[in-house]
Parts: sequence; structure tokens; C-alpha cells
Amino acid sequence: MYGAFIVIHFIFLSISQPNYTVLSVSILIAYIALSIVSLFYFSKVQSHKGLLGISIVAAALLVVQQVLWYLFDNYSELTLFLVLGFVFLFVAASVWFINWLSHHTNAQQKSLRVIKQIIIIGITAIASILGSISIGGLVTLFTGEYSQNFMMLIGTAIMLSFFFIKAAVPTVKYTLFMTGFLISGVSAFFVYDALFFIYFVLFVSLLWFAKQKSLRAAIYTLAQLLILIKLPTTYYEAIQLDYVLIALILLNVIVCCLTACLPFKRSSLLLTFIFSLSLIGSVNSPTLNITYSILFFAFSTAFLFKSVRKDKKFEFTASIIFWFIFLGTQYYDYLWDLLDKSFALLLLGALFTACSYKFDLVEKQHPSFIEQHKKRIVFIIALQLMILGGLFMKNEILLQSGKEVKLELAPLDPRSLLQGDYVELHYEISDIELEKVKDGQRVQLLLRKNKQGVFEYAKQYKIHDKWNSPYQAKKGDVLITGTYYSWGIQYGIEHYFIPEGTGLQIEQEAKHAKVKVGKNGDAILVEVTP
Repeated sequence: MYGAFIVIHFIFLSISQPNYTVLSVSILIAYIALSIVSLFYFSKVQSHKGLLGISIVAAALLVVQQVLWYLFDNYSELTLFLVLGFVFLFVAASVWFINWLSHHTNAQQKSLRVIKQIIIIGITAIASILGSISIGGLVTLFTGEYSQNFMMLIGTAIMLSFFFIKAAVPTVKYTLFMTGFLISGVSAFFVYDALFFIYFVLFVSLLWFAKQKSLRAAIYTLAQLLILIKLPTTYYEAIQLDYVLIALILLNVIVCCLTACLPFKRSSLLLTFIFSLSLIGSVNSPTLNITYSILFFAFSTAFLFKSVRKDKKFEFTASIIFWFIFLGTQYYDYLWDLLDKSFALLLLGALFTACSYKFDLVEKQHPSFIEQHKKRIVFIIALQLMILGGLFMKNEILLQSGKEVKLELAPLDPRSLLQGDYVELHYEISDIELEKVKDGQRVQLLLRKNKQGVFEYAKQYKIHDKWNSPYQAKKGDVLITGTYYSWGIQYGIEHYFIPEGTGLQIEQEAKHAKVKVGKNGDAILVEVTP
């Protein structure tokens, strides 16, 4: 249920793009209506803290997404002021919403407290990121330069204002604290070591002044993040990353065993898992890598069984998540060649379905979930297969009937390379600036073959069935459809799936791509050639 609800919001957020077409506006209106209904239904009609929390976070992301797209689509120096103003309005709206929720929801006090925490964390994260970006931009705009020392001073002052401002709802205070930390913390990495040391001691000393347990746990976590980034990058010749990770793991194990404070215990447990998992990939020695892997597997498995026996939900959830993450990463490292990924996922799906069915049978007084919803499950599977079949059929028709064109590739970006999975391709026709075309709009480019047999942009394009200049058709003309952005045009043929271990070879040798283009301009990638 939670997974399905999250996927629904994720899909709507992905396709709610402000390109001002009838379809996009209709989708956006439908999603706004869905968000309003969800917020009302799960707070007033049928109280449900989990689904209400997801609805709140999704609604906040929708607002931020639409506002930022609009502001940066019409970017100017005024945009920085508008972003900062939006942060103030966003935080004020969250304060109002929390007060409204306290008086108008049917949720129990415990559920209401959880919902408030979700809102505060989500709003704080979004507002602090936007606030730090806009403040940094405004300071640079007024002073003409980005002074690391000055920015660290400003950030520290904003962060310390947390302890002097009284607010009924903590969203304002936490937003100020995190905004100040982001500004000062980022700047601290670029100042002299002595100044960084003073800043770090000041930051850690806030543990004694912070009264809120959650804030103290946050300071404890962020201080370790500062150490983890600063020491290996500044003193990489003397201090290796794995040494820092081991020291932080030991620190968190000690804190987790000794402290009785729940936020500290949970933070240290999560950091122990995160740093232990990071330790596995931080060394080049195969022997150490295997040793760390065995130790992590033994520790996580033992902790998993211990949390089950003692019925500790948080510990169990954390350990099983990292346990599966570990197994997933090790599969890609060691078992990829032994068992195909698709076949492995099919077996896991069958295994999970069988286990779910078996566990459902434990409840003797009720039919199992699968037995109760057998027809619905079959319908959903059949619907998915029909949709996938339609997509496959569409691509197959395009492969058979589309016109083959040869396109020139720009240099491949090695940072976007996933070995054994796919390479991300970049085309010469991607780096084209078009006048009077907004981000997110669909556009059709005219391609014509040159003397070398490669199709190039012919300086004409069509948008909303209108050409940018008078068009005179020539034999062999091809129209290819893409989505225009200020940083490039996307055609849906940027990912090329490859066999395991061939990524570097393709990156070095690929010069051209063979593409099939249909009559409507849709394209499908056939192969990459030298």
C-alpha cells in the first residue's frame, strides 16, 4: 500500500512538467486535485498518519518543483530575491498548516506527533537548501565575489540564531539552523585548517547548549560528516579514508552501546551501518575488501536476529534494509556473470510471493491476501503485460518501418558510465540552441544527410506544427522529435545498453549511432558504431 502510494506520487511529480501544453496542464490539474483530496481524506475522513505524511511531503515537493521551474525558466538577478521570498512563504505556510492540522484532524496525538515530525523534517530540508543557495547568490551579487571566510561567518551567525529565536513551531528555528550549517559547513572546507578547527570545535560545543534531543543528534551526525569529508580530502597523503571510517564506526558503536538517549542511539546505529557499508568499497586491496564484507555480513546478520528476538522494530527495519543493500551490491560485484540479473529478480519475486502466501496462511481465521484478491491481482498483472506488450510492439514497428539515419556522437561523458549496464550517449544534434523555445517543449528538428552520410541539423525546426522559417522539402529529409532544454535536447535515445565489461571500449571507440526514425519523429537507437 505504501509502495503503491509513493509510486503514484513519484509518477505524477515526474510528468507534471510546466511546458504549458494541454496535456501537461491537464496532468498538473489532476495531480493538484489528487493532492487536495488526499490531504483532506487522510486527515478528516479516515485518519492515516502514514498516507497523510506521504501526501504532505508530495504536496510540498509539487509546490517547490513548480515554483523553481518557473523561476529558473525566467531567470534573472531578481530570481534570487524571489527564491528567498518563496522560502519565507513556504516556511510560514508550513507553520499555518501545522496549526491547522492540530485543530482539524481526527488523528490521535501519537499519530499527529509523527505527522508533524515528517512535515518539519521535509520543510526544513527543502527550505534550508533553497535558502542557502539564494543567500550565497545574493552575497556574491552584492560583494562581487564569493569569500569563503565571509560566507562561513554569515552561515555561523545564521546557525547560532537558532538559540536566540523563540518560535511556537520549530520549523522556523530548524530551517535557520540548517541554512546556516549548509552555508558555513560548505565554506569551512575551503578555509585554512586553523579556522576549520575553530569552526568544528564551536559546532561540536553546541551539543552542550542544545536542549532538544533531536537537534543534539543532528549536530552529532553533521559533525561526523564534516570530519569524513575534510580529513581524507585535505590530508589524503597521510590519512586514508578507510582509517577515518573505522574510527567513526568504533565511535558510533560505543555511543550506541552506552547511551540511553533514543535519538542518539538510533543515529549512531544508522551511521554504523552506513560507514561499515562504505568501508567495503573504500579500499583497493581485494583481501581487505573481502575481510570487510565478511565482517559486515556477520555483524548485520547477528544484529538482525537479535532485533527480531527482542522485537525492536526500528533496529530490525534498519538492519534488514542494509542487509539487503549489502547483498545487492555484492551480487553486482561477484555474481553478475554467474546469474543473469533478470533471472535473479524473477527468482526473488517468486520467492517473496511464496513466502508472503505462506505467512498469510498463519492467520487461520482469515483467508490469505492472495486468495482474497486473486482476481484483482491477475487483472493488474494482465494490465501490466498489455502495457508492456504495447510498448514493445510500438518499438518493433518503428524498427521495421522507420528510416535509418546515422548520427554523429559528441564525446561520451565517463562520469555517466555504468559499467556492465549502459552508457549514456551524447549527440551533436543535442547541443543546439533554439530561439523562442521554452524548456520542456516538444520540438521537431530537420535533419539532412551530408557528404559523409551523416545526418546533421539543417537549421530548421518545427514547434506546434509551425516552422521557424519557410520550409522547402527535399528528398531524404528526416524530422526527429525531442524535448528542448536550455542545456540540450533529449531524444529518448541517450541510453545504450551494453554487455558487462564493455563500457570503456565503447566509450573510446564509439563515433556514430544508427537510429531508426518514424514518420512522427519518434526515434529508437539501433546500434553504436566506430
